[in-house]
Amino acid sequence: MKKLILFIFLGCLVVFYACSKDLEPNDKTAELYLEYKDSPGAEFHPEYKDLPDSRKTKSDKSEANNGSVSPNAEKTVYLTFDDGPTSATTDILDTLHQFNAKATFFMLEPSMRESPEVVDKIVEQGHAVGLHGVTHDINHFYKSEQSALKEITTAQETLQQITGVRSNLIRTPYGSVPYLTKSYREVLDSNGFKLWDWNVDSRDWSLSSDQYLDTVIGQIEELVNAGVIPIILMHDKQNTADHLSILLTYLSEHGFQTKKIEENIQPYNFNCYQRCYRLSTQE
Repeated sequence: MKKLILFIFLGCLVVFYACSKDLEPNDKTAELYLEYKDSPGAEFHPEYKDLPDSRKTKSDKSEANNGSVSPNAEKTVYLTFDDGPTSATTDILDTLHQFNAKATFFMLEPSMRESPEVVDKIVEQGHAVGLHGVTHDINHFYKSEQSALKEITTAQETLQQITGVRSNLIRTPYGSVPYLTKSYREVLDSNGFKLWDWNVDSRDWSLSSDQYLDTVIGQIEELVNAGVIPIILMHDKQNTADHLSILLTYLSEHGFQTKKIEENIQPYNFNCYQRCYRLSTQE
């Protein structure tokens, strides 16, 4: 009997060791990705701090991030701006034009209606336009799958009325984690929308100019060293506009080409990994 118990014990050790070895490559891969952490939503929703550190997730994917970056190859970066258009958007556009840089603007429907001439200018200058909903209110947008879809389609219709462009590029308020569960994603996907998150959070909504530039550059360098193309989250804020030229100078001097997001690229998404839940179920 003792020999049988010992044999079972040793067998369990072997299985445990094999499983541990299988996990090692994934753990190493996880360290290569800087992903969603401490988003603007964390400022308003303290419970978010209890979710797993998203840098530990390993399968947030996009064609933009597939493959390694050769040291001698042209380096790509995607600049994205949320919450516009605002009074700062024209300054952002002027700076982008000065550097011959392209970007993607995820815009709010009421702001598009208020500044249609700015929306037209974004399109005329060759940037990509995307949808960010209507309310930017978590309790409204994520109330149900249909409320999320309604906000996105309303923004889509307004953008098309202003510019003639029908965009399927979307970014949900505060990113897709934690409130965009599988059922929400399926509804948006079945209606043809391309959901984009980010892997560089500028934190320009909370940091000073020096701090937000430093944090962006630091994240860019880490991603590029890992062979990952940066997708930078910024906002249509005056502080961002005032210091955008410094970031673009850095990108130019380090051989980056800024590109707009195209609809034929597989989107970069945060995955839930048991971090997502329906807002309506929370007390």
